[in-house]
Amino acid sequence: MKETKKRTLYECSHARVKGESIYCDKGYTLCIRPGDGHLEISRLAGGQRLALSICQSCPDYDSMGPPVPPEERGWLKKKVMK
Repeated sequence: MKETKKRTLYECSHARVKGESIYCDKGYTLCIRPGDGHLEISRLAGGQRLALSICQSCPDYDSMGPPVPPEERGWLKKKVMK
């Protein structure tokens, strides 16, 4: 059985960043915790996986192109202690 490629916010043209949060410009709730349904930007900054369940069956998902390689995700690099 062939594994289906996961859809991610890194690839969706409807993902937006405003202030300290990530949201969907189509109005979908990305986070079920109480609040506005937005994700904390720290997840993006740290390069965390953003293949959310809501995105997998979203009728408005619009891929911008190939996935961003894990080594190019995020902008906060962990310091290596020697």
